[in-house]
Amino acid sequence: MDRDPGSTRTRRSPLLGGFLVLTAALSVVSIVAMVRSLVAMTYLNIHFHSEVDPFSRAVSYYVFYGDGREVFATAAIVLAGGTVTMLVGLRVAGLRLGARAGAFFGVWCTSLTLCAIFPTDNSKSITSVSGLIHQVAGASLFVSLPLAGIALAKRLVADLRWTHVGRVVRRMAVVAMAMAAAYLATRLPDIFPGLAMPGILDGRGVSGLVQRALFGLEMLMLMALAVHLLRVTVSTARGRGQPARAEATG
Repeated sequence: MDRDPGSTRTRRSPLLGGFLVLTAALSVVSIVAMVRSLVAMTYLNIHFHSEVDPFSRAVSYYVFYGDGREVFATAAIVLAGGTVTMLVGLRVAGLRLGARAGAFFGVWCTSLTLCAIFPTDNSKSITSVSGLIHQVAGASLFVSLPLAGIALAKRLVADLRWTHVGRVVRRMAVVAMAMAAAYLATRLPDIFPGLAMPGILDGRGVSGLVQRALFGLEMLMLMALAVHLLRVTVSTARGRGQPARAEATG
């Protein structure tokens, strides 16, 4: 028995429309979460600038002042949630992350959550299990996201809709990798107290600034993906709506 093409299109369009609405919703939620996290981090930097030197101390130390612990933990968990939401949106939109990108994004989200749950030690050295977990998770998250970006970019550039943003993400990820290495270099004297470091190479005075710049770049990379996901979804919806309107008027 032959099927009526019109009836097939009628059955399929609600499903396709539902996926578009879901993708759009996921992208908007992820953007809102990332902006929320960025605002929280900005608040910490401004409100506690006297207590925590933004040039030489890490953002983790905000947890020891005022409402810093609650704000920091919320910002980290919200950012992890926003990342997961964006990744789900990418998958619904038809993009496959791949095993490597998925694993690195998993490390990123897990590390953010661990940093939120386990505060660092209020000293230059690690003195507790919580501090150890925080330091390991912190090092992991700064490296994992650039690696995730590089792995994902290889898939994005193969899709015409994502080619440009794929190249942008790849450039950001490469710069972030370099900044992560620079941040690690500034922390070497604290990680290895016995290491003889010439004064001109001692970067502890700018370690906090490097960390904040790196974190900001990584957030921009995530937002570039989330914003483009929304743009692609809106563009697809408009493209599918035009033939339907033309058929209706015809």
